[in-house]
Amino acid sequence: MSQPLLALDRGGRQRPWLTALAVAVASGLWLSLGPVPEALVFDRSAIAAGEWWRLLSGHWVHSDDRHALWDIAALALVGSLVEGNGRGRLALAALVGSLSVAAALWWQLPELERYCGLSGMLNGLFVLALADLWQRHRQPVVLAAAVLLCAKLLAELAAGQSVLTDPLWPGVPLAHLAGLLGGLAFLGGDRAYRHQRNHRFSRDDTTVHSTQR
Repeated sequence: MSQPLLALDRGGRQRPWLTALAVAVASGLWLSLGPVPEALVFDRSAIAAGEWWRLLSGHWVHSDDRHALWDIAALALVGSLVEGNGRGRLALAALVGSLSVAAALWWQLPELERYCGLSGMLNGLFVLALADLWQRHRQPVVLAAAVLLCAKLLAELAAGQSVLTDPLWPGVPLAHLAGLLGGLAFLGGDRAYRHQRNHRFSRDDTTVHSTQR
């Protein structure tokens, strides 16, 4: 049975400490280093020279105030929703999304020299958050949010730029698409893993009961 979307979850839902830590890290980097810190942004030439950490660190720095505010606020929201089903799941999903974006930028946009921001990876977390909300609540507003997310992405791909924000560095719609696809891939793998695990536990439980008779 579905639950009201705004109902408070009780029991079994983890407090979003990892999300709070991630928000603190992103905020701290912005407040201490400011826009586009040279040592952390995705920089193609630097990565080619061996500075591999930029493939991940580039997601955590931003180009201007509005860019940072939008991304960090979205991280707080979707991170909290996803973390309710496990901190490890959130961490792995964020890693998959970040690497999906980095891979797409590296191989599909060879002309792109520099990139920063969480928005690409966040599109993947949005996928998980909406899937989790739908599984718990089955409310039309969740489907509407999914449609809006897809419509936004299609509009960005058609326009070749972000449609909700106007950061100092031009938006990269491919990063949003890559993050979303990474989120879908993770969701599929996560569902398959959970199904296999539940099936194994059910089979083991049946075996135990059979031997006790």
